[in-house]
Amino acid sequence: MEVLGFSSEDQDSIFRILASILHLGNVYFEKYETDAQEVASVVSAREIQAVAELLQVSPEGLQKAITFRVTETMQEKIFTPLTVESAVDARDAIAKVLYALLFSWLIARVNALVSPQQDALSIAILDIYGFEDLSFNSFEQLCINYANENLQYLFNKIVFQEEQEEYIREQIDWQEIAFADNQPCINLISLKPHGILRILDDQCCFPQATDHTFLQKCHYHHGAHPLYSKPKMPLPEFTIRHYAGKVTYQVHKFLDKNHDQVRQDVLDLFMRSRTRVVAHLFSSHAPQAAPQRLGKSSSVSRLHKAHTVAAKFQQSLLDLVEKMERCNPLFVRCLKPNHKKEPGLFEPDVVMAQLRYSGVLETVRIRKEGFPVRLPFQVFIDRYRCLVALKHSLPASGDACVSVLSRLCTVTPNMYRVGISKLFLKEHLHQLLESMRARVLNLAALTLQRRLRGFLIQRRFRSLRRKVVLLQSRARGYLARQRYQQMRRRLVKFRSLVHTYMSHRRYLKELSKREVVAVGHLEVPAELAGLLRAVAGLRPAREPQVAPVRTPRLQAEPRVTLPLDINNYPMAKFVRCHFKEPAFGMLTVPLRMPLTRLPVELHAEAVGVFKLILRFMGDPHLHGAQENIFGNYIVQKGLAVPELRDEILAQLANQVWHNPSAHNAERGWLLLAACLSGFAPSSSLSKYLLKFVSDYGRNGFQAVCQHRLMQAMGRAQQQGPGAARTFPPTQLEWIATQEKAAMALDVGCFNGDQFSCPVHSWSTGEEVAGDMLRHRGLADGWRGWTVAMKNGVQWAELAGHDYVLDLVSDLELLRDFPRQKSYFIVGAEGPMAGRGGSRVLGQPSRTCCAPQGTGPLPGQPLRPRAVPRGRGPREANGHCLPHERGRPAWQRWR
Repeated sequence: MEVLGFSSEDQDSIFRILASILHLGNVYFEKYETDAQEVASVVSAREIQAVAELLQVSPEGLQKAITFRVTETMQEKIFTPLTVESAVDARDAIAKVLYALLFSWLIARVNALVSPQQDALSIAILDIYGFEDLSFNSFEQLCINYANENLQYLFNKIVFQEEQEEYIREQIDWQEIAFADNQPCINLISLKPHGILRILDDQCCFPQATDHTFLQKCHYHHGAHPLYSKPKMPLPEFTIRHYAGKVTYQVHKFLDKNHDQVRQDVLDLFMRSRTRVVAHLFSSHAPQAAPQRLGKSSSVSRLHKAHTVAAKFQQSLLDLVEKMERCNPLFVRCLKPNHKKEPGLFEPDVVMAQLRYSGVLETVRIRKEGFPVRLPFQVFIDRYRCLVALKHSLPASGDACVSVLSRLCTVTPNMYRVGISKLFLKEHLHQLLESMRARVLNLAALTLQRRLRGFLIQRRFRSLRRKVVLLQSRARGYLARQRYQQMRRRLVKFRSLVHTYMSHRRYLKELSKREVVAVGHLEVPAELAGLLRAVAGLRPAREPQVAPVRTPRLQAEPRVTLPLDINNYPMAKFVRCHFKEPAFGMLTVPLRMPLTRLPVELHAEAVGVFKLILRFMGDPHLHGAQENIFGNYIVQKGLAVPELRDEILAQLANQVWHNPSAHNAERGWLLLAACLSGFAPSSSLSKYLLKFVSDYGRNGFQAVCQHRLMQAMGRAQQQGPGAARTFPPTQLEWIATQEKAAMALDVGCFNGDQFSCPVHSWSTGEEVAGDMLRHRGLADGWRGWTVAMKNGVQWAELAGHDYVLDLVSDLELLRDFPRQKSYFIVGAEGPMAGRGGSRVLGQPSRTCCAPQGTGPLPGQPLRPRAVPRGRGPREANGHCLPHERGRPAWQRWR
């Protein structure tokens, strides 16, 4: 309604009026006697109060309007109480006028908005009731059937005129077709002065008239009319024979329903309504319902000039017919298949009655009397040329159409007519032509379907053949690949056997190359022999594992630089100054005395170490864990006896100098790097050894030994000339040395953070903890922190100046290994329970081997003027998160 321009106030008024009409239907009356007269009273005043509240009128005035009749005189108003029946009529009259005025007002508002302009073209749709014949037919059915009689007359007239105009336009002999004319029925109902509706209007003008007097008037004037029938019994009814059949009408309340006047007291009541729309409706209706005096007599009552429903209905019907005659009407007949409104149910009697009532049968009869099928010449030729197999186009003329028609079937002149532009055919001839055309089209459709199906089958076959060929090619390819894979596996197996054989030959050849001299006869201490047997009996699952990883994000800040005066310390100078004999070069026989000047009590120990070095470098049967144990035993000799350290390093340097066997020399460099991981040379040897490894290191051991030696020299400067680790190198150090790679350990914090921290052989607990704290953003205050290692349920705590890899080495060494005493604090409750702490996941199964990310790698040698190694990559937004109580997850070392 908002789209149609109705304001909120108008909408509220519409709903108020509709609700009041519904409430009026709930007003009931009861009768009681007063002054020997039966009058009506309202049963419940609540409904009257609701209606008055909705319409904004006086409740007392509304109750009087439906229970009293007001008669106005010159001096006063006389209130006459109504009976129950009259009160019900008064109530219904108010509801009726409310609904009628509201409906008319809504129609006027909508038409004012959507009606077209004067010059605009428009399409109007009229929906009316069909012909009605009910069990009880009253005034409403008479009006509806009267309207249908007029529309049927108009329909017959239009159809007849169309037929006549069509025949005249095509210059065909016209014979008037008889059809049922319903004009007498229309005159019976509405013709002046004695039509049934005219008699009804006249009776409404007399106050004493009743339905009985109206019926007697109808019987008097139309008793002999062929379309009018009186009842055989004295019943209040009459019968009219309409075009659709006979209908009997009961005259009960004909006069009351025909009255269309509102009492003045009702008008005055609603014109005083506080609702604007209600007051406007009755104010607009008041001039139409205004009473007129009959003469100038001083009568006590006012008589109304008749404004009846029948008169208004006739006028409205005449206006409608006039508009339809000016337009080009098209009729749509709607039929109901059954009265039950059920799907799939067709009742022939019901449909036939509707066809008869709607005039369709009459229309069909009119069309059937003539030539109902009218085809233009060109349409006829185009439609039926397929039946005569025309090879050339024919002119669109009547003779051509007759020629085609005569070729198709035997025809007589009364079966068709030739017009100016159309060919007129009888229905049976048209049906014959259509059946012939349907057969031809059916054969053509079958041919088309046959060809189309053949085409589709051929295309499907070609597609299927392509798929089958593709499947076959894929299958052949799959089988060929399977054969290839089988041949390849056999070839790989054969190659593996060949490679195994060749590798075994190369291994034997390498063993022969490694064993420059026979060392199998050199004695091995019983203690070392027992260790070798113990290692050989270990299961591989118990051996620690080392895996390569990516470069850790956490990087230390090493600053390793060769001394600027390194060229002033050639190894030959050290030999001349410190060797007993100025001879330097590889020896193939055991020493009889040390190379350097040692105390007499250490001569035997030094000679025994040289035998172990010869055995380590030349024994072809040493590999894996036995090789590590053998090397660790030699390193342990230097750790246990500080005076032997320079001797061991000098012996190794002597053995790798001008060594003709590359394999033998490589093992010597490996052992030299392992010794530099465990102890530092004295200050008198350090620079000479550094110059030696820088000049003569081979196969990547140059950079490895440089880094180990520089780290050991730096540690010696901090702790004194006797700097050394407590335990020999770990398996991680051995593998990292062999692979020339850097080392890293997994470190975890108690808050759940995990790090892969780079370490080297000389890394202390304080340095590792400091690297982690600086990585997490703690620039100051990192000194004094350390790490601890967890092994199962045991924790091993490390002092800040102790070396981290000693924790791992202590765990890896066999029980019978001649180790030194450790000072690690071992506990089962965790490191310093309650203080927080960190753990180095230092179990061999968790240690890692990874190349360094920045700075000189072990494969890159140092030069005298090399710049310090740069910083490794750092984590973005790294922070040192405290433990649960705000303390870092590393143990504080005091």
